[in-house]
Amino acid sequence: MNIFQRGLLKLALKGVDLSLTNPQGWDLLTGGETWSKIKVGEASQLQITAAYSAIRLISETVGTLPLHIYKKTPKGRIKATDHALYDLVHHQPNEYMTSIEWKESMAVSLATMGVSYNLTSRFESTGRVVSIQPIHKNRCRPKVLTDGSVVYVYSDARGQTRELKRADVCPIRGFGNVGQLEGFAPHQLHANSLAFTTAIERYGAEFFGSGGHPKGVLSTEASFNPEQRQTIREQFNKYVRESWASGMLPILEKSLKYEPIHTKNNEAQFIETRKLQIAEVARIYRTPLHMLMEMDKASYNNTEQANKHFLDYTLIPYLVRIEQGLNSSLLTAEDRRKGHYFEFDVRGLLRGDSTQRAQYYVSMRTAGAMTQNEIRELENMDRHDGADDLHVPLNMAPSDLLREIQKPQTN
Repeated sequence: MNIFQRGLLKLALKGVDLSLTNPQGWDLLTGGETWSKIKVGEASQLQITAAYSAIRLISETVGTLPLHIYKKTPKGRIKATDHALYDLVHHQPNEYMTSIEWKESMAVSLATMGVSYNLTSRFESTGRVVSIQPIHKNRCRPKVLTDGSVVYVYSDARGQTRELKRADVCPIRGFGNVGQLEGFAPHQLHANSLAFTTAIERYGAEFFGSGGHPKGVLSTEASFNPEQRQTIREQFNKYVRESWASGMLPILEKSLKYEPIHTKNNEAQFIETRKLQIAEVARIYRTPLHMLMEMDKASYNNTEQANKHFLDYTLIPYLVRIEQGLNSSLLTAEDRRKGHYFEFDVRGLLRGDSTQRAQYYVSMRTAGAMTQNEIRELENMDRHDGADDLHVPLNMAPSDLLREIQKPQTN
């Protein structure tokens, strides 16, 4: 089975139609044409080390953040551990994936394809969700009906299609244009930039793979016909390869001269260009440059500040999109009226070192904003009985109460 046949089989298993009226599958196979004549696709973008690092950084961080269902109460919010969906989203959404793998898959799909689809299975009698399974973008596509409503055409593993409602596929749309039901895919929108990065890596691999020997031309005073020229070219290439492999110096006969044609790497600023493309990839996926292991311009003073920058400008859009997508598709209208909602717990990202945490806990405890058990819970320590009271310093009191205390003394 050749590469083309394997590609067709892979698309068939994903449920992609390869007909002339639906060229979606062909685009995935061939990729788009770029200025550097290098095609970049959904999988080939992950072969770029900087892009792979950025996508993995985003998806693994999203996957490791705890996802809870909360419920609003008169005394504040509480974790709705008794909700039917809590165990699914917090522990195991389906029979073959854990929670971290499911959240990672959503983030990877958003970062690489601009949309994430999650097939939900429910009990027919009660409508209770019993399974949440991420599916590939090519197995689900939105379709606008004549009345303006939207359905989603889902293709199963057998190639059969059926129309599903939004709640059945739980779509999470990435950054996109007005009127689009799916977000932008970076490998399509920024194909030229990613292909340029691939071209730089290919150039470096070919140059150093040939032992650093530059390319050139053979010059001679004799004239040849096209067949003779082709024969000389093939024989010379074979002779040079054999000479380099054996370590022997090649020798040219008669009037043949070899003239190298190349630009020196330092003149072409090869290293600087590679670093520039790392920054270009960081701009595409909006990740801090130092988190892609490019430390030349790192200026963060502490880990907490770096994590907050990463959280505010990179992760928050992903987290909010996932939260609102789950709220609208998995929760019923009755659940939302009762105050249920999904939310990621990002406190783990904002934890500083032990000194910073101690100062924060002292300030919050002194201000009466946290109890001892809340502090112990954040530090993964056991709760103690009688440590749930809020305390304030004795030398602090409301100003009105202070006047009442001082009034009898004045009289």
